Amino acid sequence: MQRILFLIITMTLLLSPIQAEEKPSAPTPPKEGYYIITYKNYSVNLEIDANGYEVRSANSNDDSSGQADINYWILPGKNKIKIRLTERKGKQKETEGLSKEAEVKLLIGQKGQFPDEGLLLHHFQWPSLTKAKLGEWFEIEFNPPFDPPSQLWKQAESITITKEKETSILEFAKEFTKILNTKDSKKILSWIEFRAKDTSEVRYYPYVEAEELKSIAGMTKAIGSSWKLDTKNPKFTLLCNNQIVSVTNQKGDSILTSKKGAAIPLYLSLINGKWVIVR
Repeated sequence: MQRILFLIITMTLLLSPIQAEEKPSAPTPPKEGYYIITYKNYSVNLEIDANGYEVRSANSNDDSSGQADINYWILPGKNKIKIRLTERKGKQKETEGLSKEAEVKLLIGQKGQFPDEGLLLHHFQWPSLTKAKLGEWFEIEFNPPFDPPSQLWKQAESITITKEKETSILEFAKEFTKILNTKDSKKILSWIEFRAKDTSEVRYYPYVEAEELKSIAGMTKAIGSSWKLDTKNPKFTLLCNNQIVSVTNQKGDSILTSKKGAAIPLYLSLINGKWVIVR
C-alpha cells in the first residue's frame, strides 16, 4: 500500500509542472466588428497612416490621445499601418527633459464596447517595446481576420493619376458643387448614393433613403447655396491600393467649402469608367 501511495505522489509531482506551463489559447478573432486605432503621444510628434488615409496629421505639435474608426479603409488582403515619430518644432521643442513616449494600438471592437475593450491585433509602444528611429516610418503589415462589408473594393478600378485624370476630377468636382448649390435633396443624394449605401454597410447600419434625404435637407437649410470649389493648385493623393483618390489643397484641407465654415472631403473612385464619391 505504501509503495502504491509513493507512486501516486511521484506521478502527481511530475505532472504538476507540465500542467502549470499550459497557456490559455488566444481568443478567436470575431467575424465582424470595427477596426479601431487608439493613440497617445507625449513630448514627441506622432503621425499615423492607414493604407494611405491620414489618421493623424504631422501638423500637430501637441500632446494628444484619441481614437479613429478605420473600417472604411480596411482592404481585403494585405493592409499597412504606418507610424512616424518626429521631434517637436519651435517653442514646443523646449520640453527637453520630459519623458518622450508614444503608443498606438490596432484593435477590433464590437458595438457597445469602449475602444480599449476590443481584441488587440498590434501594439506599438515607443520607446519601451518598439525601437523606431525618430523621423523614420515604422510599418505594420497585417491580413485582417475578416473584411468589413463593402462593395467598393469589388468595383473600384486601379487609378493612375495623369493630367487628363486631374482635369476630369476637377470637372466632376465643379458639377458636384453646382448640384450642392441647387439645394435639391434628391439630386444631391443621386451624386452621393454609392457612398451613402456603402458606408452604411461598412458601419453595419441599414440604408434608409428617407433618412438620407432628411439629413441632406437639414444640411442645405443650414448652409444654403454657399458652396465654393478651390481649384488652385490641388493635390491628388492615391490611397487604398490606388482604388481611391483624395483631392485636397496643398495643406491637405478640403477644396470644397462653404461660407458657414463647413467642408466636404472629396474621396473618389473610378467605377465603370466614371468618377464616384465613395467616402
